[in-house]
Amino acid sequence: MKEKTFENSILELEKIISDLESGSLDLDKSISKYTEAMKLIEFCENKLKKAEETVNKLVNADGILEDFNKEEE
Repeated sequence: MKEKTFENSILELEKIISDLESGSLDLDKSISKYTEAMKLIEFCENKLKKAEETVNKLVNADGILEDFNKEEE
C-alpha cells in the first residue's frame, strides 16, 4: 500500500471528480465517493496548513525556530 501523500491524495481526488462528473455512478456509490473526497480534502488542507506553518518559521543562528516577520521597506 502506498504511503498517503499530498500528491497521491490530489490524484485520488481528480479520479473521484472524474467518476462523479461521468454520471455513471449510482446514488449510493456517488455518496460514498463524495464522502471519500471530503476526507481527502481534509487531509490535503491539513498537509498544506502544516507546510505553511513550517515555511513561516526560520531557524536563527542559535538553531532556534522563530516566526518569520517580513520587514517593511
